Amino acid sequence: MHNLRTAALALFLVMLTLIPAITGHSAPLAQEFDLTPYQQSVASDAAIPAEILYPPFFKEIDAINLKNIYREIRSRFHFFAGLRLEPSYFNCYKMQRRIDKALERMIADKGELPFSSLDDRLLYDQKSPLEPYLRPMPLKSTGNCTFKSFGDLRHGGIVYCAYHGPDVNGSFYNEHFAEISQARPLFTSFDMVELLLFLPALLILPFIWWISKKALQKDQPASPESQG
Repeated sequence: MHNLRTAALALFLVMLTLIPAITGHSAPLAQEFDLTPYQQSVASDAAIPAEILYPPFFKEIDAINLKNIYREIRSRFHFFAGLRLEPSYFNCYKMQRRIDKALERMIADKGELPFSSLDDRLLYDQKSPLEPYLRPMPLKSTGNCTFKSFGDLRHGGIVYCAYHGPDVNGSFYNEHFAEISQARPLFTSFDMVELLLFLPALLILPFIWWISKKALQKDQPASPESQG
């Protein structure tokens, strides 16, 4: 009886092994990260995207509306109150520098990058070959952050955010500062608040000058000709 039970159990185990082969189904194997889309050649003379020259974030805060004017006035009060609050988008630039460090570590380890471009999928997929070098992992400062690359990362390409733009302290920004400045409007919400704050002073200055001139003339001694 004991042998019968053992044989039945052995048959059951054999059937479990053969069922996937019979039905054509097998346990899924872990797939490696496909780098093919990221190994395509990138044109070195490609035009700089508009999201780099004038990022959507700055389009939003440059617009002249009540929301932006209030934000600019509030930032002036923070400044005069001694509060040095770092803009939230500065954190995005820190994350871009963190990604650059990860690329440097990968180059130091492997000798070269196995890809010429990157995006959020390559950064945040756990199977990505870059994932082990992203320590600490770059966090997005807002839900609108989308990390991308421009140019060939193996030949001077850069990492940037499609919402906040490239790091303002980076070499790319400094090299293309004239183009970036030209893409922005001449008058923004920042300029509007500056004008609102200083316009009263500019209007009062001529009156102050006139009063000062009259006071000086009154204090001056009369000339002999005027007394004779």
